[in-house]
Amino acid sequence: MFTIRRILALLFDLYTLAILLQVLGSWLLVAQVRLPLWVHGILQFIDQITAPLLRPIRRILPAMAGLDLSPIVALLLLQVLEWLVMSLLRI
Repeated sequence: MFTIRRILALLFDLYTLAILLQVLGSWLLVAQVRLPLWVHGILQFIDQITAPLLRPIRRILPAMAGLDLSPIVALLLLQVLEWLVMSLLRI
């Protein structure tokens, strides 16, 4: 049981990191920072991973004053989901 909890915690941490990297990457793209092509490939992959969670949130919560708040909501939801899953595994 301990190993399953550690693997799940790692997966939640990796997804959280992917969301944070997606935010950072979007800032770099908006700022028109010149990036190597391989970085664009990584950013595209991260966008594909995070889009299934962020896209529905963006439909419900539109950008406010040009700011996309969906990553903040997604990170909060991810934390709640992780807490629920981990508390169920402690039973």
